Amino acid sequence: MGNERGRPRKAIEQKEFIGCRVTHEQYFIIRQKAEEARVNISDYMRQAGIFGFVKPRWGEEEREWFKKLVGMSNDLHRVVEIAQREGALTAMLHFAAYRDLIDEGIKKLTYDQ
Repeated sequence: MGNERGRPRKAIEQKEFIGCRVTHEQYFIIRQKAEEARVNISDYMRQAGIFGFVKPRWGEEEREWFKKLVGMSNDLHRVVEIAQREGALTAMLHFAAYRDLIDEGIKKLTYDQ
């Protein structure tokens, strides 16, 4: 009885099915756009229908930027410690080095939607 097999049940079960017919050309266009967004066709159609746009999954470049931002947040924590210990002027000099990198990373990881 406690020996369940297979994938665990999803928290939110999708019960309704909506199917639509498309031409061969439309299918390949939708499939290509889904591949560009790095999602499957069902997720692409669901997001396009609900939100009006598709938020693509992060690729390798975005993951690397996120790792850099995490590293910078650790460095900024050290800058705060320097500010507490040595004063705000010294900390401002350290922070200036990170300001442009942080702005670039945030722009890279956000979508203009």
